[in-house]
Amino acid sequence: MIKLRKQADRKVRRGYLWIFSNEIEEPPVKDLSPGGIYDVTDFTGEFLGVAYANPKSLIAARILSRKKTIIDESFIGARLQKALELRHPYCRDREAFRAFFGEADLLPGLVIDKYGPHVVIQSSTAGVDRILHPIVEAVGRIFTPESIVLRNDSSMRTLEGIPVTKEILLGSDVSSIKFRSHGVLFVANLINGQKTGFFLDQEFNRPLLNRYIPENATVLDLYCYSGAWSLHAVAAGADMVTAVDSSESALELARQNSYLNSYDSRIDTVREDVLQFLKNGSEKWDVIILDPPAFIKSRSKVREGRQGYIDINRKAIARLKKGGLLITCSCSGHMGLSDFLDVANIAAYKNGRNLRILSVLGQGPDHPTLAAMPETRYLKVIIAQAL
Repeated sequence: MIKLRKQADRKVRRGYLWIFSNEIEEPPVKDLSPGGIYDVTDFTGEFLGVAYANPKSLIAARILSRKKTIIDESFIGARLQKALELRHPYCRDREAFRAFFGEADLLPGLVIDKYGPHVVIQSSTAGVDRILHPIVEAVGRIFTPESIVLRNDSSMRTLEGIPVTKEILLGSDVSSIKFRSHGVLFVANLINGQKTGFFLDQEFNRPLLNRYIPENATVLDLYCYSGAWSLHAVAAGADMVTAVDSSESALELARQNSYLNSYDSRIDTVREDVLQFLKNGSEKWDVIILDPPAFIKSRSKVREGRQGYIDINRKAIARLKKGGLLITCSCSGHMGLSDFLDVANIAAYKNGRNLRILSVLGQGPDHPTLAAMPETRYLKVIIAQAL
């Protein structure tokens, strides 16, 4: 049993799922079993929930249930089934979506992505590793997939003190599966691709380009990866897209995707560091899409990362035509929306421009957030005109 210190139960009672090491009264955190499941009580002994623990992590325990229960295949299956039911209204016509999103679906540390008949499971904690067998059993029963891929290669695992692994649990070759997204066909590598093979958190945002892309627009897609934004821009009516990334393997995926959709004559891929690309040229575009990797990996890197966002947005806006459209994104959870809006404004000001905000978006409804846990809300997308 884990007993919390006085007043450490307040956030838990309000829906917060994480318990930090300095909030535990007893036993000594070092005595907790990695991945072990415990009842949690407040300082007086009142039951609060069932959690798994890890003494190697700053987040020493994570709540799995508010009721006394056994964490088995039946419990996990019920959670997975509920997550699918909640997604049905907005994912029923989608081949690829996030079927389970950790804390937001009340099983912290577990991600499940569905790509048609293929399913990718990702564990980021010792607690999920401990119950991985019943998770796989439940996935097989509920999804009846052709393939199950285990992508336990998240950087979060290092903080948990657990090894990084990748494995195909069911099926064979998942290095080039195909799926359709809002009428656009994509290929993804589920075993070696970024994330679980594709950036699904922008899936509900990219099709919105058809509201904003001017007729016959020229578009610059920075950090393009497999070309998802580029292809949706062409589908929305863009005349020509320049897709930039420093990774040749990413650009090869982007080229495959452009060929699949017969968009290859309208998408030009460029292998170059994005900052260097922006520094070296003078061409300007009607639309610039800036969707970089996270610049802020930890709280200690907030100031440095914030400056990085200002610099890259400043350089991007400098290459945008007067009145052009900027679609700028941040997936850094340590930067809030107000800070990111400030970053965009500073970047525009440094160019002598004003930003006219048209829309502010976040992760799609298949990546829901808990109101009690702002940590589950990480993606920010600003659509603005640079005047």
